[in-house]
Amino acid sequence: MPVRHMRSVAEARPVLRELWRSGGSIGSVHTLGALHEAHAELIRRSASENDQTVVTIYPNKIQLFPGSIYRYDLEQDVAVAERAGATLVISSDDEEMYPPGYCTYIDQGELHRRLNSSVFDFASRGQVTGAVRWISLCRPHASYFGMKDIEQSLLVERAVKDLLIDCQVRHVPCVRLRGTGVPVSSRLRDLPPDRLEEVGGVYRALEAGRTLAAAGEQDADRVLAAMREVLDASLRTFRLTYLTVVDLDQFAPMRRVRVPFILHCAITDGTLSHFDGLYISSRQELVESPEVVWIDGPREPQTSTR
Repeated sequence: MPVRHMRSVAEARPVLRELWRSGGSIGSVHTLGALHEAHAELIRRSASENDQTVVTIYPNKIQLFPGSIYRYDLEQDVAVAERAGATLVISSDDEEMYPPGYCTYIDQGELHRRLNSSVFDFASRGQVTGAVRWISLCRPHASYFGMKDIEQSLLVERAVKDLLIDCQVRHVPCVRLRGTGVPVSSRLRDLPPDRLEEVGGVYRALEAGRTLAAAGEQDADRVLAAMREVLDASLRTFRLTYLTVVDLDQFAPMRRVRVPFILHCAITDGTLSHFDGLYISSRQELVESPEVVWIDGPREPQTSTR
């Protein structure tokens, strides 16, 4: 059955009511547009676990730089969603999503000023607010978020729980390019191979930190020093913005590394910023590394491994 594309929230509401009345399970995936293989993986996961999968496409202006232009091809995105198994796509625009007088945002306090948000202080609140609004509209049984954006995934999960929304937030393994470990990302889509290799130094650094911690090192400073050594040898056109190991509760820096924890890093070339991290939730993930979906190219799914 071809995917149905509703071009506004108003147009989508009656279709969503049909889905709710059908009694089948609903999964959702919420995107800014410019869909790529990582988005497709989220959609495939949802389609494999639910009767219906709803995909939303809207470049959420409150999580983007003011005045910035987010490049995406809506019709191409709908086609990607359909191939991955979506049954309904909902798109919208600024006029509908943020009409005059809009004033409601989700504020999670200091959590919105750590990790990615220590660089872009507006982004986290915008991400969580946007995602929770879409979840509230679609009322899915499960909503799927990639672990490329660890902060967003965990904060949306917390917001859904705190607001008593009946939805399971599912964390999907990061999709990475084989050979470099670079996560598939709209932000990196135009980088040439030599710079992708440079960005891959971040993943190598994260893995160096995980490996040292798995060997028994608990001193966070020593773990971070091992990671910096890899970054110093890798970065040429980028510079380090921050490197940290934090707990899951408050994203607070740890002195002693204990599971669960997050290794996180940000780099920039002055124009482009890149964030990457490892979410270590168990002893098994510490020893074997978190699960990854490896691909050979931006649209060629390969294997899911640890």
